[in-house]
Amino acid sequence: TELLKLLSELIEAHEIPTQSCILAHVTTTMQAMQQGAPVDLVFQSIAGTEAANRSFGVSLDLLDEAYQMALELRRGTLGENVMYFETGQGSCLSAGAHHGLDQQTLEARAYAVARKYRPLLVNTVVGFIGPEYLFNGKQILRASLEDHFCGKLLGLPMGCDVCYTNHADVDQDDMDALLSMLGMAGVSYIMGIPGADDIMLNYQSTSFHDSHYLRQTLGLRPAPEFERWLIETGILDDVGRLAPITLQHRLAQHLSLT
Repeated sequence: TELLKLLSELIEAHEIPTQSCILAHVTTTMQAMQQGAPVDLVFQSIAGTEAANRSFGVSLDLLDEAYQMALELRRGTLGENVMYFETGQGSCLSAGAHHGLDQQTLEARAYAVARKYRPLLVNTVVGFIGPEYLFNGKQILRASLEDHFCGKLLGLPMGCDVCYTNHADVDQDDMDALLSMLGMAGVSYIMGIPGADDIMLNYQSTSFHDSHYLRQTLGLRPAPEFERWLIETGILDDVGRLAPITLQHRLAQHLSLT
C-alpha cells in the first residue's frame, strides 16, 4: 500500500501521463484496494487452462471480482482498462496442467481469458521459464512471434518481454534480432529494465534504451501525450532524440545526492 501511494505521488508531482502497477498476486492487490490504496492496474499471471490458473491461485470468478473492484476506484482518466496480465508458453506444462495440448494453443487460450477483462497490457514473458520449454534462441524467437500474432489476432494490447534465462542456449544477439523483428511486426511495447538485467528474477531482458533504438530505426514515436511530456521535461529534444541529462535537469532537482 505504501509503495502504491509513493508511486501515485510521484506521478502526480511530475504530471506523468502514465499508470503505476506493483506486480503482486491479485488477492494482495485486492487487499490493498480495500485499504484505500491508489491502484491503477491490477496485475496477475494467467494461463490457458483452468487447472493451470488454479495452480496460480486464481479463477475467473476471482478475476471478475478484482476487475470490478478496480473499476469502482475510477482511477482512469480515459477508458476503463485496469488490468495487466502476464503470460508465457510453457506455464501449463510446468504446472502439469496441459492436458496433452501444445504450448502455443494453450497460450492463445490465455489470451482469450485476458480479452474478457479489456486489459491495458498483456505481456508474454517469452523466455522466462527456461530451456525446459523453449530450448534455444530460435525457439524463443518463434514463440515470441507466435504470441504476438495470436494476441493481435484477438485484439489485445500485446507486448513482449524479450528475455531469456542464463542457463538457456541463447545470447544477447538473439534477443537483439528478436527485438528488431517484433518492432517490425508492430509489437505494442517491450520491457525496460536497468541494464537489461533483471537481478530480482535472474534473467536477461531489454533496457530502457532499446525502445529508443526501435523508434529511431523504424521511424516510430511515443504515444502523443507521453511524447509531449518527454519533450516538456527535457528528456527528449524537439526531434525525438534523447537529450543530455545533467544534475541541473528539472527532474534531478528532486533527487537527494547527499
